[in-house]
Amino acid sequence: MKSFTIGEVFAVHQQQLTEVIVKTANPDMIFLLGATLHRKKYESIFNESAPCCPQLSDCTLLILLPGLAGKVLHEWQDKIENHCSSVLPVTTLVLATVTFVEWLQADISFARFVWQYAPVLYDAGTICRDDFMEAKATANNKEATRQWEEGLSKAKEFLAGAELYRLRRQHKMAAFMLHQSAEQALRALLMAGTGYHANTHSIDRLLRYGSLVAHQLPEIFPRQTEQDKRLFNLLQKAYIDTRYKDDYKITDEELLTLTGKIRRIHEVLSDAGKRFINAPLQPKPQNTFQ
Repeated sequence: MKSFTIGEVFAVHQQQLTEVIVKTANPDMIFLLGATLHRKKYESIFNESAPCCPQLSDCTLLILLPGLAGKVLHEWQDKIENHCSSVLPVTTLVLATVTFVEWLQADISFARFVWQYAPVLYDAGTICRDDFMEAKATANNKEATRQWEEGLSKAKEFLAGAELYRLRRQHKMAAFMLHQSAEQALRALLMAGTGYHANTHSIDRLLRYGSLVAHQLPEIFPRQTEQDKRLFNLLQKAYIDTRYKDDYKITDEELLTLTGKIRRIHEVLSDAGKRFINAPLQPKPQNTFQ
């Protein structure tokens, strides 16, 4: 794992984001898990030597809360992300602090990697860092391989089911199977690559989480045009709407296009699996920005 190099670019947003999250959720800790940095350069016939300007477009945070106040995790995630949107697009993983501490004590790889290597944006001092300083984060290569193999197998079976339903003109069921194929692949990618189990059916959120492991994922569903957005929404809504809403409609052509995109997700998972088997993740110590 490479160390973060976003440095001063992220510092511009760090204080504002921290203030918004503290006001919204009163967290115990905030960790930076990842960020997207673009380099913009404008050239003209009058000025070919314009410097590159780095620009932060989004980030992924882990937020530990002292209590959930009757809300489920996804409600906190949506609330925090909505409040942060005025500063920067943010993807959040929210956990109760007690859960994270239990994971540390149980040597869950996700918690250990975060604790040892993720930059800390905010620390209320609730967790005594000295209690967990000695343990080193390790990657369970055998377990990651098992999760990868099982996830890819399930994803392929759902894809085969989607193709069968499409040929039988059962378009709603085909769309549901495509959703399940994407969900299984993305869950396996995230679990094998980070040790984190995402309890969500949202393809949008799974794609954002999965980008922590595979940077290629956002390119599969760019969502730049209205057609792109419609196609993605058909997949996103397929888990519920195909079963419970009569107005869900999807064409044979749209199913074929989505099938191609799901196959691409499978390819990303398959390629990542080679890394899980041959070279388990071994990040370098990095607790501060460079």
